[in-house]
Amino acid sequence: MRKIGIAIFFLCSGWLSVLHGQTPEKRRVADALQNLADRYRSYKSLHFSISYRYASERNPSVYLDSLKGDFKMSGGSYRYIVDSTEFIGTSDLILVIFRQDRILFLSRPSGALQSGNPMALMDSLLLKSDNINGSVEETADQQQITISFPPGGTIKRIVYTVDRKTGLVMNMTNIIQSSQLYDPSVRSRVDGKSSYAVVETTFSNYREGDFAQEELNPGRYFKKEGTEYVALPPYEGYKIFKGNPDL
Repeated sequence: MRKIGIAIFFLCSGWLSVLHGQTPEKRRVADALQNLADRYRSYKSLHFSISYRYASERNPSVYLDSLKGDFKMSGGSYRYIVDSTEFIGTSDLILVIFRQDRILFLSRPSGALQSGNPMALMDSLLLKSDNINGSVEETADQQQITISFPPGGTIKRIVYTVDRKTGLVMNMTNIIQSSQLYDPSVRSRVDGKSSYAVVETTFSNYREGDFAQEELNPGRYFKKEGTEYVALPPYEGYKIFKGNPDL
């Protein structure tokens, strides 16, 4: 489940470059997502709680498992803790701390993670695809952004519910292939490889300026000596693995 927790959360914000030639509704979706990403990016210091619930698409009212996380972000840096796993990201490095396994994993950010922005899910290739549809619905209090994918893919649908007063996400619902779930026990309970699971994510307790910027510094965990990385106390017993050979 940790895999899902991080994978559905990070996105990139390159859709503006492909607005030309899209339908008016796709342009509206792209604009809504861009506004959402800009809103999060505007905060110098933002802290919020995340909770996940999982269910089979065939029986969405019966929750199979749940997970809670904590997210802190400032500009292009962030710290995300879910269960016993911690993610720290900057513009040029991703650090994952697996506390149970006593492992530090270092890698360079991918395109989807480089901005450190948690609310930009679609890249340009997705939004310019004729097979992907989207819609935006609004009430006085909420905005709902829906993105639907072609049949048979990893993700079937993503729905964001945004508080119009704050411009921040309240809920996100993903319908995703159950094979993508991290925990084998959950995977087997959502009816096999070709079935879909519903992952409901709730964002709450938004606040500003209640953490030190040093918390977002991956250098608290290790140092580099020559070409090798060395874990710093109290992590000196952790093994360090590199996801990129040129790190």
